[in-house]
Amino acid sequence: MTTSALSGDLSGLRLRGTARSRDTVRLAATWALIGVSATCWVVVCVVAVPADPGDLVPWMAMYVVTIVVAAVVLARRPRHPLAPWLALGTVVAVFELVTYVLRAELAADAPGATIALWNFAQQCGYLIPAIASARILGLFADGVVRRRSERIALRLTWLVLLVPVVLLLGSTRVVLPFYVHADAPVPNPWGGSLLSIDPRLGGAVLEASGPLVACVGAVLLVLRYRRADPRARRAMRWLLLPVTLMPIPLVFQAIPTDEILITLAWSVVVIGFTVAMGLGVLQPARLNADHVIRGSVIYGLLWTLIAVVFVVVASTAGTAASALLPVGWAATVALVIAVVVQPVRARLERLADRWVFGARTDPTQLVVGLGESLATIDDLDALLPRMRATLEDGMGLRWARVRLLRSDGGADAADDGSPDDHDDRHPVLVVPIEVEGERVGMLECGPKTSGRLSGSDVAIIETFARQAGMAVRNVRLTRELADQAELLRASRARLVRAQEQERRRIERNIHDGVQQDLTALIGLVGQARQEHEHGSGPLGEELAQTQEGLRRVLADLRDLAQGIHPALLSDRGLLPAVEALAGRHPVPTTVHADPGLRSAVLPDDVEGAAYFTIAEALANTLKHGVAAHLEIALHVEGDVLTVCARDDGVGFEPERVSGSGLANLRERVAAVGGRLDVAARPGGGTAVSAAFPLTAERGRR
Repeated sequence: MTTSALSGDLSGLRLRGTARSRDTVRLAATWALIGVSATCWVVVCVVAVPADPGDLVPWMAMYVVTIVVAAVVLARRPRHPLAPWLALGTVVAVFELVTYVLRAELAADAPGATIALWNFAQQCGYLIPAIASARILGLFADGVVRRRSERIALRLTWLVLLVPVVLLLGSTRVVLPFYVHADAPVPNPWGGSLLSIDPRLGGAVLEASGPLVACVGAVLLVLRYRRADPRARRAMRWLLLPVTLMPIPLVFQAIPTDEILITLAWSVVVIGFTVAMGLGVLQPARLNADHVIRGSVIYGLLWTLIAVVFVVVASTAGTAASALLPVGWAATVALVIAVVVQPVRARLERLADRWVFGARTDPTQLVVGLGESLATIDDLDALLPRMRATLEDGMGLRWARVRLLRSDGGADAADDGSPDDHDDRHPVLVVPIEVEGERVGMLECGPKTSGRLSGSDVAIIETFARQAGMAVRNVRLTRELADQAELLRASRARLVRAQEQERRRIERNIHDGVQQDLTALIGLVGQARQEHEHGSGPLGEELAQTQEGLRRVLADLRDLAQGIHPALLSDRGLLPAVEALAGRHPVPTTVHADPGLRSAVLPDDVEGAAYFTIAEALANTLKHGVAAHLEIALHVEGDVLTVCARDDGVGFEPERVSGSGLANLRERVAAVGGRLDVAARPGGGTAVSAAFPLTAERGRR
């Protein structure tokens, strides 16, 4: 092992050791916090509850539930990010003990400095659980900060601790809470006269600070719920249960009621919130939030209200009918009204159910709908998460995993959603994904959030697996076709390049070989003719005819080489070659081009395809167009070369063209990735344009 590798391993070990030590300290501090809160709770129960059981018992019940829930969450999920904050929320028990000590100090007429410090501790004990509650609500239920705005808002909640500091240093009198009474105002030796805060205003601000901080968490929770996926929303719905209980203490406060009943009602709500937070964090497999809330108070109240309205409507109709009709007919009218209103009642009950629990999809319909949508997916990266999410949401599974296999049996791809604890869980059902008898993957299903998988659930999952097999086959076929198409495009491009190279080779061979030999022969014949020029015999005439014939053969060879690949195109580029072509054309031709094209170096295959596109268009114009003028345009915009040949001839109807000239030209343009367009109409001339992508770097000749 090299020194660098050894040092890297040692660094990794140190980092892991540091992280492990940090987790150990964090866990110990959290347990210590719960222990302190439990100790304070016991002290209050022993010392204060016997003196005032009616007022303290409901609150002490609430505190013990908070401590128990925090301890259970910490024991079951010690690494959960919200576990320390649940433990910090138990500081409310410390707050109760500090409040008891503060009352004792006031009764003993302690010094103002002592009372001010105990009051400051009581205020902090009141606000710290509120900060913890905001954190729990704002990051419910996984405890992970997902947005920068969440982190900033939750960090700002700590600023509320400045309120006790300001009250301690800015008020000349101790700002006592409204539930802690003193016979006379207590002077505050820690406060100055610079701010001169009114104790009543300061007390109101302090009391409002706790709920306002909790409201920050509630707002973040609402925003988080709107952005969450269905699985995360199921965990958040646990908080709906205590929310449905909140109207009870509010109603008690609105009507003249014993204060003990109000205290009991609020204790029930707080206990409900605490238990709901614990359930949302733990997410027990056999307990589903929707099923629990289904039997909650709010749904019962709504159902009762709908039933009462139904009875009132029916009885009112019967009473009104009894004033005009006999009793039997009045009862019949009431029965008819009840039957008519029954669908409305059922509709209202469904609306109440949806309002409380949200929309729930039938698993069968969800799987059928997925089968239709999978037909449009052509990517495994999109297919696997869709399959997994459908299984989890439609079947109510704790988790699901989708695995695909290669032809050799190895794992091709897999999607199991969040990796949290999945590797430590064993599937309760494994269903193969098969295509025409061949296994291509498998579906691994975890337990349901409520109950066990029934026979109908297994049948639905097996149906889903068959649909998934067809979808996997379609995706793989699409991928294979795309690969084949890419290979075909590459092969066609290579063929065009090979043709272009072959054209250049033939042109060079003609120019450097046969053409040079013919030129030499013409020279030799000319020399022999000069030697016999003085005589007018048959030999001189035959040599003259031979020389003329060789010139014609040389001209034909030059035309042939020019048609195969013009030398000017290789030597000077596209624009000079096109200008030379236009100059030789018998129809007056104008060339418009970007100035930079004269010195630009274009890819050989693009130059050849563009040149012969223009040459073919000019040849067709001369052959069929009967034109008086031609225009040729060459432009480069971005990485695209555009050429266009336009005439003012007789035109034609493109759909009636039966020859192969345009088809061959279109194939040649497409082989280099270009696009050919032909615009023509009878009597309106013809325009042939082509666009070529420039994939090679352009430079200067």
